[in-house]
Amino acid sequence: MINLAEKVDSIWRYNKGVFESKLAEWLKAIQAGEDTVSKARKQFHQWHPLKVYISVGRSNAGNKVEFSLRFSGQEVAQLLIKDEDVFLKLKKGQSEINQGYFHDFLLFDGQYPWNGKVARAFRAYFKKRFVFSRGMPSVRSIEHRIESKFIQEMFRGSDKFEGRGLEIKPVGIAGCPLQFPVPISANTGLPKSTPGHIDILARRKVKGKKVLLSVWELKKPNEYKYAASQAYIYALSLIKILRSPQGKEWYKVFGFRSSIPKTLEIEAVVAITPDMKYKFDKEMGELVRSTPLGINGDKINLHYVCYKEKTSMIELTEESLTL
Repeated sequence: MINLAEKVDSIWRYNKGVFESKLAEWLKAIQAGEDTVSKARKQFHQWHPLKVYISVGRSNAGNKVEFSLRFSGQEVAQLLIKDEDVFLKLKKGQSEINQGYFHDFLLFDGQYPWNGKVARAFRAYFKKRFVFSRGMPSVRSIEHRIESKFIQEMFRGSDKFEGRGLEIKPVGIAGCPLQFPVPISANTGLPKSTPGHIDILARRKVKGKKVLLSVWELKKPNEYKYAASQAYIYALSLIKILRSPQGKEWYKVFGFRSSIPKTLEIEAVVAITPDMKYKFDKEMGELVRSTPLGINGDKINLHYVCYKEKTSMIELTEESLTL
């Protein structure tokens, strides 16, 4: 197995100018959009089972904000807020996509008042579908459905993951999940100089008052695909971002008000089903033999959690409590 730290460092040095320019663009979009998104967020409520997400590209649009409206992790429409008016929006081609997965879906592309008859019927349609499927609807990506349930659990109060004691909360904007982009992708288990994203970026309170950034890489049931390497690459990319010229600003975006510590500790967590643990153990062994978990004074803590998907939640197995 190759040294992933050296590979990431090489890619970062070669693309330093391009990466820093892209990071500055993303940071500007997030910072400029925070106030707008916070104000816009007050115009609507979450409508279970539909969930509202926001992407970097949609976080800043002058007098309007566009959110992604998702059903079990799959985008089914957008929520458009223009001035103080809220609309359900199906962009061009969205209706056709929806019909491909939900064959009795009949709403055409266009904009509809959020409090109007059409939007109410839209919400009722997905609520009925969710109930009929017993919380496990068929969608384009099972991984996205799993991700949606993990985020839902992380946003709960003290009873998250059935009260297992994980003090964790996703990083987002105005209470909306935000998939944070990184300039390096890791889909094949190797770093590439193309944009990727972290499945879930969270803040987790550990011993005492210590709070760590927690990078979660999720895998659908019975799948593994280089999960430990992917989690490691994204965690190391996050360290590179925080050690970049605009690292202090990113640290604030991630929810910290203190200075970046001299020694950064980033948590990388792989979420898999119990039958895949042996693959994690094998890859983890290969990874630590070839790649350092300590990098220039900073540190990556690599963990796993085993989960079971239930109708409306995610259950962590007993062996996951070492996290």
